[in-house]
Amino acid sequence: MQPAATALAGDQGNKRLELLLVATSVGLTLAAFFSPLALALLAGAVVLFLASMRFRPLLLAIVFFIPINPYLSWDLPIKDLQTLLRFCLFAGAFLARQRAGERMLPWLFSGRVTRALLGYFAVAVLASTIFNSPTGSVARELMRFASYLCFYYAVVDWVRTDNDTKAVLQALMLSTIAVAIFGFCQYVVGDYTGLYEALYPVQDELLKNPPFIGRITSFLSHYNGLAAYLNMVVPFCIGFAVRARDHFSRVLGGVCFMFASLAILLTQSRGGLLAYVGILFLAACMLPQTRTARLRWVSVMVLFSLSGWLVAGMIFQRLSGVDSFTEVTRLTIWAGAGLLFAGNPMLGVGYGNFKTALASAIAVPDGLMLDAHNLYLELLAETGVIGFAAFAVLVITCLRQARRMFRETGEMSQIVGFGTIAAIAGVLVHGMVEYVFHNSPQCAAMFYLLPALLGAHEFRQIQSSVGDGVGRSIA
Repeated sequence: MQPAATALAGDQGNKRLELLLVATSVGLTLAAFFSPLALALLAGAVVLFLASMRFRPLLLAIVFFIPINPYLSWDLPIKDLQTLLRFCLFAGAFLARQRAGERMLPWLFSGRVTRALLGYFAVAVLASTIFNSPTGSVARELMRFASYLCFYYAVVDWVRTDNDTKAVLQALMLSTIAVAIFGFCQYVVGDYTGLYEALYPVQDELLKNPPFIGRITSFLSHYNGLAAYLNMVVPFCIGFAVRARDHFSRVLGGVCFMFASLAILLTQSRGGLLAYVGILFLAACMLPQTRTARLRWVSVMVLFSLSGWLVAGMIFQRLSGVDSFTEVTRLTIWAGAGLLFAGNPMLGVGYGNFKTALASAIAVPDGLMLDAHNLYLELLAETGVIGFAAFAVLVITCLRQARRMFRETGEMSQIVGFGTIAAIAGVLVHGMVEYVFHNSPQCAAMFYLLPALLGAHEFRQIQSSVGDGVGRSIA
């Protein structure tokens, strides 16, 4: 009788879950009909509830929808939907751990990657609130940064096996294919499309893109941000296509790589394409297992890059060279960033405050200068030498952890290790001519998913060393 009772209880549980999902769908539909803000609040409540119940597919849904980030028209520091949902996801994970009796302190503070990320966040907060007067821009960006930290902790808590890691990355690749397809639609119809305008109806005027000129944005806020986002996914596509053991993962990686590569080209981002080539060369150097294969890969990459550069320059005039307007504006912005850094070299003008501070330092025409167009200069201007050093520590810590994973024998360890190394390298290369984190929160969320995957692996190792269990899988 006991198996029958267990089966009956399981059927009742499934029915309750189905009823919950139906009720949630109806509630979201009604909320969307009455008010977009009501929809946002209800979505946050649903994420909080499902996370507290450890509804494992929820994380996959959050990852899948990273590129879609509608803005919220209310007078609060949380200005976009994904920021709200990440806070709710963390709160639900916290409640779930508390109810399960799992220890909090190791989850919140153990591991090199976690401590490096906390250190950078602490510097950003201090530089923006204690040593500088906080502004609305600072409040918005710090809330986003805090939400990325919450996302990090949720991933570390939920990704407990290699199958979990694979499920997260497969969801990311499926999402990226959808992102690329929507970008192709924009290119074909010659417009951002009504769907894009519907998703971002209250977008900050200063962040609005100019009239469509053939450069796709897909669901992201900016074409340069789209290129940076795709470049952080491409290494995992390559890793799956080359190192995955199952056929579905290899095919998914190959398809996503082709779609993402074409989408990067259609962004016409020169910095993004330069970073893309750098990622391909890293793949050619790291993934082949023999010296002969490595030389063959490098030769193919050189030929592909040169021929691609020539063909792209003939198709897109923008990719044939750098125009004088770009040269002048970039040099002016870089000079302004240098002035801001010189004014407060230790802790800068505050995290997220570059735009406001720049307008007071130099003439800003028509709101065009939204960032320093240089990762390193914006880090120095906003958080000074101390913040720059904290970010460098985070990057170095992630690269070292990724290198250790790449040297392991496990399939997912090697894929995550290579993918993270190449993705961070792409960000650093693209960062020479662009800073996309503030203007494209989707891109920033994707960046902080990288240390989250590393932190999850490190946390599992720490838990294993002390004999603590790692729980169930989300796959």
